[in-house]
Amino acid sequence: MNAQDASPLRLDRLYRIAASLLTAAGVKPERASALAWHRLWFDAAGLPDHGLALVPLLLDQIARGEVDPRAEGKVLHERGATAVFDGKNGPSTLALARAAEIAVEKAREFGTGLVHVRGIAPTTSAAPVVSDIAIGPMVGTAVGPEGAWTVAIPASMTQPLLHDALFGEAKAGPTFAPWSPFTLDGEWAVQATSVKAIEPLESLHARVARCLAASGDGRFSHEKLESGRRAAHEQGLTIEPTLIDLLRGHSERLGVPIAF
Repeated sequence: MNAQDASPLRLDRLYRIAASLLTAAGVKPERASALAWHRLWFDAAGLPDHGLALVPLLLDQIARGEVDPRAEGKVLHERGATAVFDGKNGPSTLALARAAEIAVEKAREFGTGLVHVRGIAPTTSAAPVVSDIAIGPMVGTAVGPEGAWTVAIPASMTQPLLHDALFGEAKAGPTFAPWSPFTLDGEWAVQATSVKAIEPLESLHARVARCLAASGDGRFSHEKLESGRRAAHEQGLTIEPTLIDLLRGHSERLGVPIAF
């Protein structure tokens, strides 16, 4: 494929390209796999600037020693429903994903779990991580620096209902995450709350449906996310020629043959 060719590429093909480059850069294969899917989540959601386009940036950060591809982070301390997780300067999304796993574990035991995350490079959104919490089914929230925040609510549809600062209306963030003023610069907080600890899932679905019907402002982008993901899987994704050139450059540097 020439750089001038902008025809769609299959999602699984792009995944293999991203995962192979990340693995060659030093990320463990299973973690590279997760990281590649996290990035492509944004492309499928219609936010390409936060998706595959950030893989070359991460590869540059790894090459300069700004991100440790092998770091998996560690829990510094925990008490009851809370914990502090140090990402050890590893890939940000993977650190947030581990924090979400810990939060979910605590929510199963205590009804809610809150994990403070430090020691990671800046990232714009934890949307794919928080969406996974909602599939639990739990209510997932995350808040980070510079107005980044996400909330995901279990839905009766395929995908959870998602509200993220990247989709606009960032001013609503503190409503969903009242503990946001307590996060320090460059740090995140990830929370999971068990729906079953509060009410039956069916009644939550009913209340959310009434809220959506009354709002009419599309603040939850479920339909956009669902249609985007379906189109990405069925039709592929169109990648900008400049991004293709960047990925090719990294493939040559890392000695990983890739074909578009």
